[in-house]
Amino acid sequence: MYGRRQLVGLGLVLILASCNDSSSGFSAAEGALQQAQDCGDVLESIHADAIAKIDFQARAVEDGTYYGGFGDEGVDGGGGTGGAVPAAPTADGGGGDGPRGFSDTNRQVADVDEADIVKVGDEGRKLYVIRGNGFYEFDSWPAAETARAADLQIEGSPIEMFVADGRAVVFSAVYDIRELDDGDLCGSGGFDPRLVDVPEGGLTCGRSFVKITVIALESEGPRAVREVYVDGFYTSSRRHDDMVRAVVQSHLHQPTSVPELWEYYEGRQYETRQEAIEIAQEWARAAKAAIRETSLEQWLPVWGERVDGEIVEREVQCEDFYSPAPGITDYGLTQIVGIDATEDDPIRIASILGWASVVYSNRASMVLAQPDWSWATRGIESDRTAVHRFAVSFEEERTRYQGSGFVAGMVEDQFSIDERDGVIRIATTRTTWSHNDNLDVWIPPVTHNFVSAMRLSEGALQVVGSTPPLAEGERIFSARFLGDLGYIVTFRQVDPLFAIDLSNPEELKVLSELKIPGFSDYMHPLGPDHLLTIGRDIDEDTLVDNGTALQIFDVSDPTDPVLAHKVLVGSGFSAANHNHKAFNFYTDGEDGGLLAFPFVSYESAVSSTLELWSVDAEAGMSRLGAVDHSSLITNDCPDWTAPGGVPFEPLLFEQACGYEPQISRGVFIDAYIYSISHGGVMVHEVADLTTAIATAGY
Repeated sequence: MYGRRQLVGLGLVLILASCNDSSSGFSAAEGALQQAQDCGDVLESIHADAIAKIDFQARAVEDGTYYGGFGDEGVDGGGGTGGAVPAAPTADGGGGDGPRGFSDTNRQVADVDEADIVKVGDEGRKLYVIRGNGFYEFDSWPAAETARAADLQIEGSPIEMFVADGRAVVFSAVYDIRELDDGDLCGSGGFDPRLVDVPEGGLTCGRSFVKITVIALESEGPRAVREVYVDGFYTSSRRHDDMVRAVVQSHLHQPTSVPELWEYYEGRQYETRQEAIEIAQEWARAAKAAIRETSLEQWLPVWGERVDGEIVEREVQCEDFYSPAPGITDYGLTQIVGIDATEDDPIRIASILGWASVVYSNRASMVLAQPDWSWATRGIESDRTAVHRFAVSFEEERTRYQGSGFVAGMVEDQFSIDERDGVIRIATTRTTWSHNDNLDVWIPPVTHNFVSAMRLSEGALQVVGSTPPLAEGERIFSARFLGDLGYIVTFRQVDPLFAIDLSNPEELKVLSELKIPGFSDYMHPLGPDHLLTIGRDIDEDTLVDNGTALQIFDVSDPTDPVLAHKVLVGSGFSAANHNHKAFNFYTDGEDGGLLAFPFVSYESAVSSTLELWSVDAEAGMSRLGAVDHSSLITNDCPDWTAPGGVPFEPLLFEQACGYEPQISRGVFIDAYIYSISHGGVMVHEVADLTTAIATAGY
């Protein structure tokens, strides 16, 4: 018998569908987004996309390419200054009018701010932290007098923030905003009301909204002056002076009137594959007919703003809605929400059908990378990514679309994208699947890596040049573009660092390849001739992970890069391995400075510290010490006892209370290092990490 348990979603169908064509030679026009003229166009695009996905699923059943068949029975180069104000750390006792310099959020592009959980304000005199449900303001200068000055409770769970020019913008995740969702949107966001009993008072499905809170930083304390709610999940954001743009991924809420494929198989027995196909065809006809009867309001996410204490729903901005070819993208919607942090101007939202996974921005553009999940069903043998370029403005909230194109493969993260002189450089890992028709078996997938150059021409992003395939069987772990040079690190057993000449976009040249054990997660420019990296040291023969490693590469001759220095931090991990904002490098010159990053060690017992290292391109790296916040634990636990009446030992305090003062960030202000954890803020002189000169709690 065939049964519905062997039938799964579209995503896996696409992976295993038959492929017979090359992944090269994509048409830029094929990836173009069509701008809607009105809300009728928006609905037409949504209908076409949903129907295309219905056709894909039905075709997969007919082809026998549904996962598992039918069961066993059948078938700008960023300068990377990190926002620092360069100045040699010099202690003056913490006096004077203000600090001589400070570090701030580590940014990919130096003059485009990125949101984070800690921000420095007022030229180093203020420190802002989000923790739990709170937005906290600390007086951070003089250093020895650091203390909490004010706080404001934020609705929901704060994620990241910006602080500039007397304003803060905080992004938080909130749920079940009844003024915007009375339960009718829960069908695709949580529970299906056809399958559960609706409780009295309506259905609560934990629907997620991104809340944008604009805060005025006043002498009397922070005050919320604007509150905006956008249906979806926070992805990323950038600040261009007063203009803040948040990228939000949202669900398209397929109406419950549209039947699901599994419903047609539920409770029905069928003896042959042909009978299963006929059921799928019956479902496809009914589903497409139901889709054509749906309205725009049934599909689109909602958004609103708090006015005079009440949340007021705002209209959909159909004129800024963009759609790719039907069926290309995954389900959902990507929204670019533009807001002026200093004015009450109307918010502008650009919406793109499908979810974009990676965001890059410089002072001229915002680039979105959007995986094409339909590549297999379209007869393409490898995965690919649509790249969309939008123009950013410093004067208006609107984010204007300019053009799109395709590149082979998938993008790892934001550092795999860069733009210089109007040319987008992008690093991707391409995975190719193939099927042996004679043996009727799938051949294990093969990966290759590329750097491609794209140029905007007549509304399309054309690939004008590409490297040959690099490092077969490996994938990109990190990338960095600096001027006319690009560096990528791939990994399987060893760490090849490729240096690539980007000066001629039509003729990208691989200059060199350096192999060492392990891999680099993040690469940071250290002057013009060196790269400072954090990653893992992996034994080439045994593949044993020896722990977190820091490395300096000499790339003064990009045709012959050299591993100049390498040190092991220890057995454990750092948030900087996967989040560049936790990597804080405070330059005191062209080729050196101080590096701070949080580290969780597993050496003997689990511990959380802020590691502090001196870095010099010539002399290498030396550990100055570490700061821990274990003293900030206050034992206010209930008098719990273990089974048998044995009291919990102090070592078990963290497990018993569910609290750990894990350090998340470190920032430099003058000659002082400020460490921030869940327990509070501690201040030490860089020259003496043994004794805190100030401690401030929440």
